[in-house]
Amino acid sequence: MIKTLTLLAAVAAALLASDAVGQSLAPAGAVAAVRPSVHDQRLTIELGGHRFGLAARVFRPAGSGPFPLVVINHGTPVSIADARNTSLGYTPAAQWFAAQGYMVVVALRPGFGNSDGPYMEPGGPCGNRDYVHDGRETAAVEAAIAESAAALPDADPKRIVVLGQSAGGFGAIALADDPPPGVVGVISFAGGRGGDDHEHICGGVARLIEAAAVFGKANRLPQIWLYAANDHFFAPPVAHALAQAYQGASGPHIAFVDLPPFDDDGHKTFAHADPSVWAAPVSAFLSGLVPGAAPAK
Repeated sequence: MIKTLTLLAAVAAALLASDAVGQSLAPAGAVAAVRPSVHDQRLTIELGGHRFGLAARVFRPAGSGPFPLVVINHGTPVSIADARNTSLGYTPAAQWFAAQGYMVVVALRPGFGNSDGPYMEPGGPCGNRDYVHDGRETAAVEAAIAESAAALPDADPKRIVVLGQSAGGFGAIALADDPPPGVVGVISFAGGRGGDDHEHICGGVARLIEAAAVFGKANRLPQIWLYAANDHFFAPPVAHALAQAYQGASGPHIAFVDLPPFDDDGHKTFAHADPSVWAAPVSAFLSGLVPGAAPAK
């Protein structure tokens, strides 16, 4: 059974988890008081025998490393023609993770923004989508990014969490079938593919659910999935069905969190909402998964 956490239950879980590991997690307000160092760079990945330079932003927490690493993966626009308009984002979320003692890398995949290379995650015609293939294509890119990020100065290559939003989240749950060395868990915000922001899934929702079940059978990592009540790409019934299909086949536990509505479309929660909306359940998940992270002082 999927364990759906309410926000109140998640707060309690976060407090208990932090007591259990003997540390107090910095409140969301600490982001304003303690700013990480932030710099943009090119992150080089190797994929399919080719090297690509990706636009990347690195958030380094205060203090001395090595730091556990969170790698944030973006979604995909409804129209692939807009992929080159993608820019580096998720700054409030990245600052929150850095305030908790995590080094954070946000990178644009090939074909997005000013990253090198062509778009490498073709989805095919809307009426005939192969979501297993789509997820694995994204996972391959995300794995290459995680491996490159793990080699950065001050990153701990043995404590890596892969986080993805939307198509990036779907890629992250596919990556969990064959994770790169050092990846210990996955966070998926509004994960899925084929949505159009009008609660329609290309090829039908059954195809997407079947893909989730396929990935769940080979899953090797603990995960937390979070969806807002007013997500217009993956509405609650779809989100719960995906999680049930995945968890039904998975050995490791998948925590599922129902987040409250956000703005006019909860699909934008991770990108634009204040991190306090999701901080408690994510803190609880991380505190049991990545020992040694320490809030910045």
